[in-house]
Amino acid sequence: MKKGLVLFFIIIVFACTDKAKYENIAGEWKCKSWINKKNNLDKCNNNVYFKFNIDKTYLSKIGSVKDSGTYTMAEDRLFTTPKGKMEIGVKIMKLNHDSLELLMNHGGVEEILTLVKK
Repeated sequence: MKKGLVLFFIIIVFACTDKAKYENIAGEWKCKSWINKKNNLDKCNNNVYFKFNIDKTYLSKIGSVKDSGTYTMAEDRLFTTPKGKMEIGVKIMKLNHDSLELLMNHGGVEEILTLVKK
């Protein structure tokens, strides 16, 4: 009985944590900075936009490229799956109600994308 109760509380804690993550990421985001760690250049140029919906769908625009699809979050990772393409995973460095910081890999070079809520 005790084991069942402990398991129930663990499930509740993780479910609440996941719900909070999805609530925090839901909304429209714009680029604050996009730093390439190799050459320390900012690639942002005000040309990055994401909209994450609570139903786990998203829209994105990076430069002139628009995408849409689904997303999921697991532990410290964000996975997006654009329609007709393979899943992409990035590390969530920071996520709260107004900022999102992602660690990405571009050709073996680390990049940090910082987004702020619109």
